[in-house]
Amino acid sequence: MYNRPVIFALLSILVASIEPAVASPINVTNSSLVTLQTNDSLLFSIASDCSPAQMQILLGGVPLSEPLASIPGTSGVYVPGILFSGTLESQDGSLSIPLTDPDATRLGLPAGDMLLTPGSRSGGSYSGPIDLLSAAVTLTPQEAATLFTSGEAVIDLQNIGAAITFGYSGVPIGNDFSASLISPGGAQSVGARVTQVDCAHPNADAPEPGTLGLLIIGLTMVAARFHQFLRAPRRFLAVWGRLPAGVPSGPGPSGAPLASETRPLRAFNPPFVCGLPPCGAPSKLRYVADSWLPWLPPGR
Repeated sequence: MYNRPVIFALLSILVASIEPAVASPINVTNSSLVTLQTNDSLLFSIASDCSPAQMQILLGGVPLSEPLASIPGTSGVYVPGILFSGTLESQDGSLSIPLTDPDATRLGLPAGDMLLTPGSRSGGSYSGPIDLLSAAVTLTPQEAATLFTSGEAVIDLQNIGAAITFGYSGVPIGNDFSASLISPGGAQSVGARVTQVDCAHPNADAPEPGTLGLLIIGLTMVAARFHQFLRAPRRFLAVWGRLPAGVPSGPGPSGAPLASETRPLRAFNPPFVCGLPPCGAPSKLRYVADSWLPWLPPGR
């Protein structure tokens, strides 16, 4: 018969290990400097009362002082090793549109990928060179209506490159981000309001492979032991009032300890003791228990 608790435990662990581990986003709206590790995301919730035909976004931070590489076909440069994937999403997740970075397109990267390029900033708490992400997206009237029906949309910027820090000391991260909404025909451009900024760490709760393997082994052993524990009482009931073959009803004729003459019962091999007979219980059952567990105190 299959050990059903063990099978159930293994299947449960397998499903849990396949499911992606995603930690709850952290509200960083009031943070000035936010560091993103690989696969981390910055989520900007924006609000607007209009239905734009196009959106342009910018996010800056203190420069990394890394070597730059040329962008083919232009005089522009970018920071190798830093790469983001950007999407514009509805609040309920029903619509997701990749952002477009023309420089990433020139490098043959897929839609949504964004390069880190040098720029400059003046005013506020910091003035000087910066590194920035920039991208744009074109919307149909239906997409614009879906995105801003609830008054808010989400811009998801996921780091798929090396670690990087965005922002400037003393300035909330939301002030370092801008989303310009352009009306049909380009006659009007307004800035979207940043209502909240979240940082998502999808790998924060994921166990290391070695830890997951040890967890599987440990839970499997526990499940197997528990299954044997549940079956142990039925084995005791099975021998109540009668003795299996090979068990003498009294002391052995050779005068040797009883356990040495009931060794055939080792085939039962119950790992746990459940329902040991109390004092005064039939001696036959006590003999069986004593032969199974010779380390118990005599007469138990």
